[in-house]
Amino acid sequence: MKRLFIVVAVVLVAALGAAPYATGHLMQSTLNDVEHFPGVRDALGLEVTDYRRGYLESQAESELRLNLPEGETLRLKLVHRIDQLPGLDGRYATVHTRWDPEDPAIQRKLDEVFGDQAVLRLSTALYPNGSSRSTGRVPAIEAEGVHFSGADLALDTRRDGRFDYRIDGERLSVTDAAEGVDDGARLDANGLRLAASGQVADDGFVWDGEARVELDELNVEQSNGEARIRDLAIRFDSARQDELWGFSLGYQVGEADIDDRPFRDASLRLEVERLDADAMRSLVQRLENLQQLAGRGADINQATGQALLAELPQLLNRGPRVAIAPMQATTAEGETSLSLSAELPGGLFEGEPNPMMWMAVMSALVIEGQFHMPLALLEKQAATMGQEGVVEQQLAPLLAQGWVEIDDKTLSTTIDYRQGNLTLNGNSANQLLNMLLGG
Repeated sequence: MKRLFIVVAVVLVAALGAAPYATGHLMQSTLNDVEHFPGVRDALGLEVTDYRRGYLESQAESELRLNLPEGETLRLKLVHRIDQLPGLDGRYATVHTRWDPEDPAIQRKLDEVFGDQAVLRLSTALYPNGSSRSTGRVPAIEAEGVHFSGADLALDTRRDGRFDYRIDGERLSVTDAAEGVDDGARLDANGLRLAASGQVADDGFVWDGEARVELDELNVEQSNGEARIRDLAIRFDSARQDELWGFSLGYQVGEADIDDRPFRDASLRLEVERLDADAMRSLVQRLENLQQLAGRGADINQATGQALLAELPQLLNRGPRVAIAPMQATTAEGETSLSLSAELPGGLFEGEPNPMMWMAVMSALVIEGQFHMPLALLEKQAATMGQEGVVEQQLAPLLAQGWVEIDDKTLSTTIDYRQGNLTLNGNSANQLLNMLLGG
């Protein structure tokens, strides 16, 4: 038994002693396998240029490549120190990263933005299951007309392609002293939070994802007006099911005052559903290729339109649905709301596009919606445009046809369009439709 204990102890000591050495090899292989970061496709890449493996600690250098929309590539040298001692939280290594620009021009640019003492540092914990967690801080910016407090970073990735990114900043201020900002303009933002999460598919696309921008306070001043917004949230969501893909884009506002027009509890959500995923992938790839040509000086305006038209029939052939669900806001006069949806059945875009196809689209299109607005708000808006007292006169023919109604000082109507016929508030409005199409 005593010999068994000795053997076990020797094995444990040997294993623990060999762990940092094995980690060094594993870490080198892990870094060499990194090509693109989750969720960014080809926009951001990494290439290891040097690796000096040690026993407890290794040193490495890599090149971070940022492919800009103009076709240019920004290259930034990164220096890594790899701590190969296992951590109590289960990590097998910790990578400490900082930037070290070799190009003097890039260094000058960074110095102009962040100052010559600012350094971006990241600490990345690696785990045996293939996940990682990076934490760090974006340096503060103190440039002419631009003041940024800096921000905390948290980046989580998993072997299966799942990622969660988050940036938390305290304050951003931009004035007209900054280059490109109009005279008299100013922006102040407090409590800035950016977050993105999703799942990278085998084809490199993030079909299922979410992105959020949140601000505690946003104040914008311009020569022609100003806006003050509290509790602003902008969200983007996307999801794929089989061959169908859809997304939604929306915002929420707690309180706002835009050009002396206060409102609260405002929201808008735009939903786009049942798009053909293969056509969407093909469209994105074509647009990316065109963007690269634009970076070499090519004029891609006409080619971009052609790419959209080429993919549009297949993109819409699954029977898409677009909806505003809903748009609403509360003012001193009351609550305004609008909901609207439009959808097509599938299979309308078989074959080459032709005039008969578009006529079939108009016939098959279904639109439904509702609208409510305080009459006092409509009168107030007309007065600001110098049309005080004309609201009743403008509404009279619509009321006479039954296309709208006023109840409890609220203007409202319903919208229904199907099989080429338009109904407003339950009454036929084909006369109005023909006038609009004729115009």
